[in-house]
Amino acid sequence: MPLQKTLTIQRIVDDDVEKAVFDALNAIEAKSLMKKQGMKILLKPNLLSAKPPERAVTTHPLVVRAVIRWLKQFYPSKIYVGDSSGGSALNSTAIALKTSGIQAVCDEEDVIAIPLEKTERKIYPVANPLILNEIASTKLLDDVDLIVNLPKIKTHSQCTLTCCIKNMFGTIILTKKAEKHARFPSIDKFCSALVDIYSVSKPQLTVIDGFLAMEGNGPGAGDVVDDLKIILAGYDGVALDTLVCKIIGLDPSKVLYIEKGVKKGIGSSNLEEFKLIGESIESVFRPFKFPRVMPVSLRLPRPVAEYIADKIFKSTIKIDKEKCKLCGICWKNCPVDALTPPDDLKKIGEYVPIWNKEKCISCYCCAELCPEEAIDFKIKYFKNFLFSYLGLGFLGSITIIALIILLFSL
Repeated sequence: MPLQKTLTIQRIVDDDVEKAVFDALNAIEAKSLMKKQGMKILLKPNLLSAKPPERAVTTHPLVVRAVIRWLKQFYPSKIYVGDSSGGSALNSTAIALKTSGIQAVCDEEDVIAIPLEKTERKIYPVANPLILNEIASTKLLDDVDLIVNLPKIKTHSQCTLTCCIKNMFGTIILTKKAEKHARFPSIDKFCSALVDIYSVSKPQLTVIDGFLAMEGNGPGAGDVVDDLKIILAGYDGVALDTLVCKIIGLDPSKVLYIEKGVKKGIGSSNLEEFKLIGESIESVFRPFKFPRVMPVSLRLPRPVAEYIADKIFKSTIKIDKEKCKLCGICWKNCPVDALTPPDDLKKIGEYVPIWNKEKCISCYCCAELCPEEAIDFKIKYFKNFLFSYLGLGFLGSITIIALIILLFSL
């Protein structure tokens, strides 16, 4: 079986992350990618926001350190550790690098930690596009010899799961992420965009951080999972995302970008095609809690499905007054200006940002990036239905039927 069809699950024993990472990369013979000395390598961690490693929001620094040390065996000329965080401020990635502990690891290992917004940009055409014809990203994607994806296992309020495919959304720079959310508010179109973005860089190697994971209302405000403790590695991002689904008790069909990735031909979701080395799925199986708000795939005519998705499954945002510090991150990063500052920014604990339901596209950027985890959301299905054309039509039909019955009974 070719190396590209190998996957591995390695258990982290006694918190020895480095051993698990080395075992994983050796198991899939990743050294086959190290074709020469002096290679330039880009590591792409998850740097969603400025959270410490124990919150399980970002790739754990011990995983980053272990991968760096494994790569150093092959004498690369440069190792870059780069991402563009979920924020819009020019220093948001730099702050995330520092807070996550990754900056310190890079300094200690003498590699280059770099916010991708600080690099030269390039326009990349998208081959066989699902929805995007081109993307703007860092020129590093072209300049390096090897791209290593370092995603983290987390649930996701919009996509259900964020791991391999979703992690490369970080190659889109700062506010361009919000622009993609605004352009593609439906989960179907957004997942198509994610696959197109992944296909541009298509990392040659992936090491998944399952040391600390996240369940529930991820990717920024969920619950920490500290009893999974695994490292996964392989070459096929679609297969690895499918494998993660199996491990956490999630039906892969609920993760639309997996289906889109298969359709585009960037990977396979058929795990029977792959050789699994190390632990079995059953031996590490650990069912996760999933977000309360889940994407819905409706097999209906597109205009009807889009109307239902927009109206019936629209979320209501709730902001906790006690937690909110009126820092402005939510309204500064909302792609459609659905959140605005209150009249008095000084009255912390009394005022919260103003939410415009009509503008909101339920992308959850506000909840993902809130440093205080003050933003929650839920779907009021009955109320949404009742005040939609479907609900009004239903009530109208019931009224007409009742009137007809009444007339015939007279």
